[in-house]
Amino acid sequence: MPQCGSQAHLLVTLTAEGTLTNIVRRRIELRCTLEEGHLGLHRDENNKEEWETIEGRPSTVLRHED
Repeated sequence: MPQCGSQAHLLVTLTAEGTLTNIVRRRIELRCTLEEGHLGLHRDENNKEEWETIEGRPSTVLRHED
């Protein structure tokens, strides 16, 4: 069965030492691996991330790591 293919950007952030500023450490392109027409959240099985769709553009997902 065809995959959904919805896209999102995952931004992995960390806090710069001694500041309150978050910086982007990595940017990962996500693609939904569920079947086309699925219900609920999109899911990228390779990166273990889920997201909601924003109509007309890829979503942005943030994950903070220390």
